[in-house]
Amino acid sequence: MLSLLLESAAAVGNSWSLPFEDAFIIWLQSLGGKDSFIYLIMQFITLFGEEALLVGTMGLIYWGFDKSRGERVGFMLMANCLLNPMLKNVVCRSRPHISNTNIHNFKDVEGYSFPSGHSSSAAATYGGAAAVYKDKKFKWLWAFAIVMPILVALSRNYLGAHYITDVVCGLALGTCVVILSQYLYKVVPNKYWIYIGALVIGIPGFFYCTTNDFFTGYGILLGFVCGIFFEEKITKFENTKIWWRIALRVAIGGGLFLGLNELFKATVGLIYPTYKENVWFEHIFRVLRYGSIVFLMIGVYPMLFRVGDKLFTKWGWIKDTETTTTTQETISIEDVVTE
Repeated sequence: MLSLLLESAAAVGNSWSLPFEDAFIIWLQSLGGKDSFIYLIMQFITLFGEEALLVGTMGLIYWGFDKSRGERVGFMLMANCLLNPMLKNVVCRSRPHISNTNIHNFKDVEGYSFPSGHSSSAAATYGGAAAVYKDKKFKWLWAFAIVMPILVALSRNYLGAHYITDVVCGLALGTCVVILSQYLYKVVPNKYWIYIGALVIGIPGFFYCTTNDFFTGYGILLGFVCGIFFEEKITKFENTKIWWRIALRVAIGGGLFLGLNELFKATVGLIYPTYKENVWFEHIFRVLRYGSIVFLMIGVYPMLFRVGDKLFTKWGWIKDTETTTTTQETISIEDVVTE
């Protein structure tokens, strides 16, 4: 009970802002309240910084087009999801609506405010995608990688979830993750040293972080590293260029991700109904839950692709020559790094 009270108190955080920050949010919100056109637009734009769409973007590349590039984008996203809450739990800044009652909390957000997780994740994911796709035909990705994170950041201001400094530093964090990751992939001969290093950096968070997002972040990074290793040694799936197969992989993968999460929570809830009252149990369970889910999605789920290919071939939906990816179509991680 004491742990719960301490966590609740920590979530309130420190209230501080620059002179113009409150006024900027109030001005944005004055352009239209709930059910206005700008409200609907901002609610839509902020989705591009949500977990589901970001993970879907990584899955689209990893399961569909190129698993080597998808792996790198996934690492950038998940490293950011670990670093962001570690910084939040150091700064402990309150949300705008807590310190200023004139600011509406349109998104019903909780936890700490600095830096913005949506802004940093959008910068890491879309910036990472642009960084690994340097081909001339993908130059449009750079425009998207610049414009979309900025729009996401602006939507977070309008919704009352973050101050300007939150989103600016969030964008900077996501960008730094992309730049540093690109550099490390070039200079570190074994990528697993990068992955293990990221997990080691996250260990101190267990001793001072009190918010759920840290434990979620550590879990998904742990599951990602284990899943990549398992896929390379056991699964060894192949990508496809057929759009409906890509869409099917992403749709089923998304459904499994959501379904497994609910299944794990329901199972533990039946065995230990009051587990959420035990803060440390809930945190460790969160690490294990998300770690297991991401491991299954990255390493085990792609095993079904071969089963699907056999069925699609038997039914005449695809030809035998379309069930494998040629050497020319597959771009290795070494090729990407040296582009």
